[in-house]
Amino acid sequence: MKRKAVTSILIAIFALAGLYLYADRSVIALKTGMTLPLQWDNPYRKEEAIRLTQHNQGFSAPTVKITPLYYLPESKKLQFGLWYSKRKYHPALSPKIPDRIFQVSVRGKNGRIFDNDNVIETSGVFDEFQRRSIAIDLSDQDSIEITISLIEQDGTLITPIKSSSFNVQLK
Repeated sequence: MKRKAVTSILIAIFALAGLYLYADRSVIALKTGMTLPLQWDNPYRKEEAIRLTQHNQGFSAPTVKITPLYYLPESKKLQFGLWYSKRKYHPALSPKIPDRIFQVSVRGKNGRIFDNDNVIETSGVFDEFQRRSIAIDLSDQDSIEITISLIEQDGTLITPIKSSSFNVQLK
């Protein structure tokens, strides 16, 4: 009797794990690098992406993770993936948190800030994955500083709540 119960529980656990892996397969592929977080302006002309960082990075304030950074030199776009827990950061939890939840800005040479990004979201079971693309010309940059901010929005006023920054050396 005990053996049958243990076997049934193990089968249920493996079935649930299989269902999770199947349901979350696209987000898992993006998070692990099996699928690159790139957005193509023209799907018929794929340019070679330059990898600027080597590993995924995690931040504690706000609690997000990002994939390695990629640069498309012909399109002049910095691209990467950002993911976070749906339970922790959900727009329905607060009416002041917009759908985008996070603002990403890149500070270049002479303090110029690039923050006009394009976002494509992929929803997983527990996580939300965002492909981010920021138009920036890196040909004359030695380094860039990237800031990820949890934001709240009241009308047109956007206020950062928590922020994390990191530098990327380009040359």
